Amino acid sequence: MSICKIFSPHLHKCSKAASSGAVFIGLNATFMKKTIGILGGMGPEASAYFYNLLIRLSHTKYGAVQDNEFPPIIIYNLPLEGFDERGIVDAEGVKAQLVEGVQTLARAGADFVVIACNTVHIFQGEMQAAIAIPIVGIVDETVAAAKAAGYRRVGLLTSASSAKYGLYANKLAKEGIETLATTAGEQKILDEIILQVMAGTNGAADTENIEKIGARLVAAGAEALVLGCTELPLALPKGPFPVPLLNSNQVIVDKALALALGKEE
Repeated sequence: MSICKIFSPHLHKCSKAASSGAVFIGLNATFMKKTIGILGGMGPEASAYFYNLLIRLSHTKYGAVQDNEFPPIIIYNLPLEGFDERGIVDAEGVKAQLVEGVQTLARAGADFVVIACNTVHIFQGEMQAAIAIPIVGIVDETVAAAKAAGYRRVGLLTSASSAKYGLYANKLAKEGIETLATTAGEQKILDEIILQVMAGTNGAADTENIEKIGARLVAAGAEALVLGCTELPLALPKGPFPVPLLNSNQVIVDKALALALGKEE
């Protein structure tokens, strides 16, 4: 039996190599892995952090050292129009670009898609309907992690659009988890922090502000804080928080690696 038949999920890659006259001497571990498709660019700083988390977790959790011990990854850095630090400005325009973005990753050979942005998951259904490969949702996985941890009340730090549409609050409520939201004033501060991270100009004042908002939510009874925006972890203090942090980046990266490496429990 040919190696192309054995690794049928990657038949399109294998067939191309075979037609070029390539000879397979042995089994490269890469053929055993699924290809992660990352839709990024929202914003680029958060996407770079997301990719670095993938690499670091490959080291620490799976002991990856050599190049072929890491999963195949395709990144599409989408320069999204109609989208800013508050979130969605032009809903129809954003949706159309996102659909094209996931289709690009599917055509490129991704086995599944993860998106390095929480807010655009408002259109997860429309994106999923446009492609045959699965989209592994950052919001769904973070909510599942909150449920698995047994939290009953969490504080939510997210973008204005995510808060407006109840992206996290609605799904958390279905799992019996109460959401403690930011005030209107606090949300404006979070939006400014997101903007500073996007610009690469965040500093100590942003870290201090996010600490104050988090402390207020903890004092109100939050058992954990959900970081429901991929920019916000870049403004976090280096030291520990008084309660656990559910970093949505970390949650989806962990899931993506497990799927890619066949380690999902």
